[in-house]
Amino acid sequence: MAIVKSISEQEAEGEVKAVYEQVKPMSGGVVPPTFQAMANHPEYMKLVLQKMQTVMGSPELDKKTKLAIAFAISILNNCEMCITMYSKQLTDAGFTDKQKVEILSVIDLVGSMNHFNNGMLIKPGK
Repeated sequence: MAIVKSISEQEAEGEVKAVYEQVKPMSGGVVPPTFQAMANHPEYMKLVLQKMQTVMGSPELDKKTKLAIAFAISILNNCEMCITMYSKQLTDAGFTDKQKVEILSVIDLVGSMNHFNNGMLIKPGK
């Protein structure tokens, strides 16, 4: 249960409603719960939207790569909301279940190697 009241699409007015209209096409036609909570602070919500548009709109990496990175980070941060959202977006972008599992296997491999190196105090060579 969220700790703040969500502002529904029906309740949204003014700048909140305008941001919702920009977010919906990026989120499968719905306003994500995250933005409904952020609507309690419209200036911050607009800042987050601008950051999303800047980062996700940059041509340096393709959309599928960005979604895979977002999915991986969401798993590492244990964010159920984001894992669910990015998993759906990966599917919509053409990722197979096998590819999603491969992302998880890379997280498992690199994470376990990181833990081992950290635990053994292994430092990079010169």
